[in-house]
Amino acid sequence: MLDISRYQNVLVFFAHPDDETLAAGGLMARLHRSGAVLHVAIPATGIHSRRMLQPDPVQREKDLVELRVDCEKALAILGVAPGNIHLGHFPDNEMDTHSLLETIHWLEALITQIKPDLILTHHRYCTNIDHQYCHNAAVVATRPAVNSHVTVLCGEVPSSTGYLRPAQWEPNCYIEISEADLEDKIRAMQTYRSEARPDPHPRSPEVLRAVAKVRGSESGFFFAEAFMIQKIFA
Repeated sequence: MLDISRYQNVLVFFAHPDDETLAAGGLMARLHRSGAVLHVAIPATGIHSRRMLQPDPVQREKDLVELRVDCEKALAILGVAPGNIHLGHFPDNEMDTHSLLETIHWLEALITQIKPDLILTHHRYCTNIDHQYCHNAAVVATRPAVNSHVTVLCGEVPSSTGYLRPAQWEPNCYIEISEADLEDKIRAMQTYRSEARPDPHPRSPEVLRAVAKVRGSESGFFFAEAFMIQKIFA
C-alpha cells in the first residue's frame, strides 16, 4: 500500500484553475492534514479561450481577476498558502501554440525551487490539449537523474479524463480520502464561481461525491480518488 504520509513536499501541477481540485482535491486536503507542504502550479490562465464568448477585453480581464481570487480561496480550503500558488501566463486550450519546451522549462524551474517528493498532474489521455501538454511536460521534467526520485501520479479530471476511445484511463492507484477531505474538495470546487456547475454536470457536488464513492467502492474504501502511477520509487 502506498504510504501517503511519506510525502511532505508536494507539487500539484494542473493546466487550469479548478483542474487540481477536480482531480486531487481530496488528496490535497488529506496531505495538508498530515502536515505536508502543498505547492500548486497552474500554467494556463483559464480565461483566454473564452474570448469568442466574451469579446470585451476589459470584461475578460475582470473575469481573469475574479478567477484568480476564486483560485486562491479554493486552494486555501485545501491547505495551500497564497505564497505557494504559482500561476503561469500560457493561453488556455491553446498551450500547443507555444513550444512544449517552454512549459517544460517553466515546470523545471519550479521543481528546482520546490524540490518536491511527489508531483500530481494530468493523465496523458485527456480530451483537453492543455492537459496532454502538462502531462508530457511533467514526464520530461522528472526524467531520471542522480538523487532525483520524484513520485508522479496522474489524476482524473471528471469532465475530461477517460472520454477518448478506446479508453486509456485505467487507474492503478486508489487513495482513500475521508468524508471531511471530500467535503473540502466539494467546497473548494464551489468556490470557483465560473467553473462550478449544477447536477448532473461532472463538476457538480453530486457528481464529485458520486465519483469518490465509486472509486471507493472499487478499492474497499468509503471514498477514494483514483490515479495512474507514472513513476514511483521504493
